[in-house]
Amino acid sequence: MMRSVAAFPAAIFAALRGSRSRAYLKVLAVVSGARLFGLASQFVVLVILSRILTKDSFGDMMTAFGFYRLAGVALGVGPSLLLVFHISRRPHDQETEIKLHRYSAILGAVVSATVALVGYLGAGPIATALHKPGLAVWFELLAPFAVFSTLLVVAAGALEGRSRISESIVLSEVVPNAIRIVLLPLVALASLPASFVAHVLTLSVLLPWLWAARRMWNREIAGTAPWTRWDYSYSGKFVFATLFAYQLGGADILVAGALFSSEAVADYAVASRLAALYGFFQLALLKRFAPRAGHLQETGDLATLRQEIDLCRRLVIGCTVFTICGIFVLAPYILPVFGNYKGAEALLIWLAIPSFVVSFYATSDRLLISAGQANIAVALTGASFLVLTMTPFVTAPWLGMLAIPAAMILSAILLQPVVAVRVQRLFNVRTITPGDAAMMVCGTLAIAGYAMTRTPASAAAVCTILAIIGLVYMIPVIRRSRPHAEATAA
Repeated sequence: MMRSVAAFPAAIFAALRGSRSRAYLKVLAVVSGARLFGLASQFVVLVILSRILTKDSFGDMMTAFGFYRLAGVALGVGPSLLLVFHISRRPHDQETEIKLHRYSAILGAVVSATVALVGYLGAGPIATALHKPGLAVWFELLAPFAVFSTLLVVAAGALEGRSRISESIVLSEVVPNAIRIVLLPLVALASLPASFVAHVLTLSVLLPWLWAARRMWNREIAGTAPWTRWDYSYSGKFVFATLFAYQLGGADILVAGALFSSEAVADYAVASRLAALYGFFQLALLKRFAPRAGHLQETGDLATLRQEIDLCRRLVIGCTVFTICGIFVLAPYILPVFGNYKGAEALLIWLAIPSFVVSFYATSDRLLISAGQANIAVALTGASFLVLTMTPFVTAPWLGMLAIPAAMILSAILLQPVVAVRVQRLFNVRTITPGDAAMMVCGTLAIAGYAMTRTPASAAAVCTILAIIGLVYMIPVIRRSRPHAEATAA
């Protein structure tokens, strides 16, 4: 028995090394190192910010940062996904790629600069309306961040279209955090004004964008490739879809800023930034899946596409639940480092539920995007956005800050099944079974129980249940892979 247990990790490695899942595992292996650094540096950055700024100033800064970050991601994702769509279908057409990237970058810069200007000019009235005078200065100082964060997202799309996933994640996640982790301590040590925090945040997206977009400056290829009417429609729909969908660390911060005090917003900001890590491995897997799915759709190989969907889906669910377990274990030790942020613990746990539920549908959602099915994404994310931005204003008097996680949970449970139904109709793939529904119910109830009790016993129970769910989805992948691995070894 002990011998079998000891051999299990080796069997997993041998099985996966030569299997169809090798591409995903390579992305996980390479990208995980980059994202682990991003995780550690992001944690340090949050600690530094919480120490440099007072709690109310930190809350105000995160409100303005959330606004510009949401704008940058929303305005950048539309052109980024358009680049992935076209480049993944013709990855060796360098001329078209560069011309299309240039046009997309120019368009993104113009639109994001307009939003930044509106934010800058409207800083005073916004701060007055929310009765937070300290908010105005952050809206003014962080305005350039919106422009360069948009351009960085666009450049990352060009890289992902050529399946350069590792480089994309390093430049869009690791490098910005590395710049912050180097420069922010210098701001503190030199006792510079708090405004320098905003300048560091802007530099953290400006510098990696200059490197990521270097291919765009190729003088041997002149001109741009203007978008077609379909391109504008496709990109525009996903701008709105992302604006609606970017709820964790985006729209939720704005809702919190409108409803609660700056100190309460600071608690939620810490919780939401840590909760964003629940999808730590999910992002890498889906970035690998998107160009692969686009290519298989273009060639009409639906049988392989269905296999790819099942493989990626199982890996996404398994990796997500194990990541949630890890964060639950570490959270009691991490949160005290920030200072007096005790209110963040319960929020962090509740925010795991929507991430857990969405993991069952994430592959299907990305498949619809790669298939150009923008309408369904806009409709669903728009409905979810309305739930998030409207229900807390009704439920906040009774639930307090928990009204925001409650809105996210409600929208995930009610709206995400539509994605599975649409995928089944388009590709004849059933992605949600009664067994999946049972797993979602068990995991959701376990997390909710832990959020309400927050005892060591409930922590152990929820981690055990989630680990079992993760193994249920991961083990079949390993078993299917082993025969191929053994044949390769032979």
